[in-house]
Amino acid sequence: MDLLETVLQRERVIETLTRLGLGVDEVFPDLASLTGNPYRHHRWLVKENHGYLVINAIPEEADQDHLFWEEWYSFEQEVHHHILTLYKPFVHHEIYTAPASDDLHPPQCFSKRWYVVEDRDMRALLLRR
Repeated sequence: MDLLETVLQRERVIETLTRLGLGVDEVFPDLASLTGNPYRHHRWLVKENHGYLVINAIPEEADQDHLFWEEWYSFEQEVHHHILTLYKPFVHHEIYTAPASDDLHPPQCFSKRWYVVEDRDMRALLLRR
């Protein structure tokens, strides 16, 4: 299993965080000291289209019943962090019905209804203590 830092470098996530104006430590605190990969069931995908720059961490379809999709993105100079789930959380801010396909979102999300939490905390959810 690759360490999270290795995966983030390989998938251009660290480079893209800089482009978003976010520090690596701001999103992934203590990344260098991690000995495992809490995102081992997620796939990372960076997309840039239609004025959006997006980092996606999305679970494989088999894990979507209990894991969440996390995204950081910028649009018109504003950076957002979303946590999306297929199961209804206690609080959510919108419902996103993913299209059958598009050129901005990861294929694992297509044709599903996602509950969206607008998270002002930019830290990766699985690294919070």
